[in-house]
Amino acid sequence: MRTPTTLITLALASAACSFTARDLATYERDTSALLDTRDAALKACYDAELARNPSLVGKLTVTFTVEKKTGEITALAWDRNRTTVNETLATCVVTALDGLSLADPDQRDGVASFSYSFRNAPPD
Repeated sequence: MRTPTTLITLALASAACSFTARDLATYERDTSALLDTRDAALKACYDAELARNPSLVGKLTVTFTVEKKTGEITALAWDRNRTTVNETLATCVVTALDGLSLADPDQRDGVASFSYSFRNAPPD
């Protein structure tokens, strides 16, 4: 159904020592795992659009910040310049991802771009 790719940039900032200090690979893995918790909702978004347009394929890129103090995903949006799926699917995915937060905040804000490739799997 989808193939995710992730690009995360850490914004260096000072913070209290009680927070985790992830390296880039760990931050990327943890954020990807967090987004994966919404796979069922993302599949439902794609399936709903497939019912309307059986040939729907394309790429959706979402951008967001992971707040250092709370681990909350904020400024969640889809990148119109790097997205080829329709607005309905993009909006559904953004809504499905809304409200996520990393269990352990980090010492730095994480600025992320995450891309989903949607394609209809061949029947079994």
